[in-house]
Order: sequence, then C-alpha cells, then structure tokens
Amino acid sequence: MIQKICLAAAFLLSAMTPAAAQLIAAGDSTEPIDITGDTAEFENNLAVWTGNVRVVQGPAILISDRLEAVLTDEGDFETITAIGSVRYSNGEEAITGERAVFNNDARTIVMTDNVIVTQGKQVMSAGKITYWVDSGKVLFTPEAGKRIRGLFFTGKDDEQS
Repeated sequence: MIQKICLAAAFLLSAMTPAAAQLIAAGDSTEPIDITGDTAEFENNLAVWTGNVRVVQGPAILISDRLEAVLTDEGDFETITAIGSVRYSNGEEAITGERAVFNNDARTIVMTDNVIVTQGKQVMSAGKITYWVDSGKVLFTPEAGKRIRGLFFTGKDDEQS
C-alpha cells in the first residue's frame, strides 16, 4: 500500500512538470521519490502526510501543508490532493496555489486559489488551472469578477536606446 501511495504522489509530482511550450506537461522519471512531512498516517484507503510536506523527485519539488492520497480497494489511486500553500518548482518553472487535485478517473490536475505560473520572466495568474494529463490541454479560469493575466516578454533584450 505504501508503495502505491508513493507512486501516486510521484504521478502528481511528475504530471505537474511544466514545459516551455505548454504550461504543464506530464513526464516520467525513474528517479526515487522522497516524501517527508511532520506526520504520516495510513488507514484503510487513505494516506495523509501533514506539516511541512515535501515531495522531491530529481530537480522537481512539491511543497504543501498536507498531501492526501485516496486509493481504490484494488490499491490504485483515485485522487491525490495537495492542500495549503502548494508550491511546485523544477528549477526552471514554478506554480503556486492553495490546492492541487489529481483525479485519475477524469485524468485531470486542477490547481485553485490564486494560481501563479512562472516560466523564466513569463508569468500567468488565474483563479484556477485545469490540466488534462492525456491531451496536454490547459485551461486558465479567472476568479469571480477577475480576469486571466499574462505577462510575456518578446525575447528582445533591454538594449534599446
């Protein structure tokens, strides 16, 4: 069971790996997964890490206050949820928000609550992003009463006279 949970957490981590051409792209890694937290509890089909949760695989790091993995009776995962001050970084890109949920049936990752995606100088913000793991499609949705915002640089350097 613990191995399945670690694989589920790894999938969330690898599936949230951003790429320059598409804001988020699924990836596979054979590197080990290191999950730490102040506490870890396993009961029935639920695994919960709480307090300063940190998932590391290679250069990718996912940090949150809480990580929950719900498993089916067969031992496969249904959902993986990172809650509270969620931060993802791979050294090149970063995504922040308050909640990220991977749903295996829908094959989606949804990050909500003041989401900011940073790639180099490029920055986009939204209330929610939805990423379809299989197709690579990303949907940015604004918070109520707000709009999506993107700051993009043209690639020209700052040497204008």
